[in-house]
Amino acid sequence: MTVDQVFIIKKLQNLDEMLVAYSAVTRMPFATCDEESFNDQVWIFTDQDKMKAFAEKYKEEKKLILPVKVQKKDASMFYMNLFSMGINEVVFCDGDQENKIELTQIVRMPDVDALPENRKPILNPQLLLSAVYFLQELRKPGVEPDRVALKDLEEEMSANLTRSTYLMPVDVAKDENGKENVRLMFVQNKKGERFQPIFSDTGELVKHYRGKEVQNRLIQVPFGQLPRYMLQDVEGYVLNPEGINLILKKKQIELLNNYYNGKKETQKPEEK
Repeated sequence: MTVDQVFIIKKLQNLDEMLVAYSAVTRMPFATCDEESFNDQVWIFTDQDKMKAFAEKYKEEKKLILPVKVQKKDASMFYMNLFSMGINEVVFCDGDQENKIELTQIVRMPDVDALPENRKPILNPQLLLSAVYFLQELRKPGVEPDRVALKDLEEEMSANLTRSTYLMPVDVAKDENGKENVRLMFVQNKKGERFQPIFSDTGELVKHYRGKEVQNRLIQVPFGQLPRYMLQDVEGYVLNPEGINLILKKKQIELLNNYYNGKKETQKPEEK
C-alpha cells in the first residue's frame, strides 16, 4: 500500500459524515460490478453535487439512487453490513478523485470461521448480493421487466435462495402457570395480505425491529424447511422487509424446492 493510499483510507475513516449511494428499490447501498476487476462495489461521496451527478447518470437507465448520510459513529456498522451484503470494494469519490479501496483495508472482517459452530452468525452474502443485482434491474419504475435479459440474474438469486438458512423470529410468552407459548409472527401489507418475516442476517432483523418492544427468540430455518413453519392464513414469506422486501409466495417456494431438488418442472419460479 502506498503512502497516498494510506492517506486516502485514513481520510475516509475519519469523515464526520459521508454520502452513500443507495438504491431506492432495494433500500440498500447501490451495488455495481467493476467491468475489469469484477469487484462488487458501493459508492461513497464527500460532495453533494458529485453524488447528484452520479445519480443522474443512472437515472437515464431508470435506476433511482438516493443519497444517504452515514455519520462517523455509525460507520463501523455500515461497513460490517457491507460484508454481510457481499461487497468487497468501496469507490471513494472525494471531490474529483475517484479511489477504489478494498473493504478489508478500511475495516477488518470478523473471523467468523474461528467461532464455535453454535456461535457463528447467520450470513448470506451471496444471496443478498445476487438479490440486489436482480432487483435493481427488475424494479425499474415505469419499465416492463425484460425476463429474458434478467434470466441469468434470476437464476443465480433463485439458486442462492434455496442454499440459504434464514433467521425466523418467534414470540414467546408465558401464561399464568409459567408455561411458554410460542407464536409465529407475521407482517401485513396495505392490501391486507399477511406474510411471515424471515431475515438473511441479524443486521436486517435489527433494522426491522429497531425501536419496537419485542421479546423474540430466533430459530434458524433452511429454505427447504420453510413450508413446515408456514401459517395457514398467510400468503408466504417476506425476506428482509426493511431492505430488499422480497416476497416469496407459497407456490414459489414449492417450485423452487422442486426445481433445485432435482424434480425440475417446466415452469420456473418468478419474483413478483
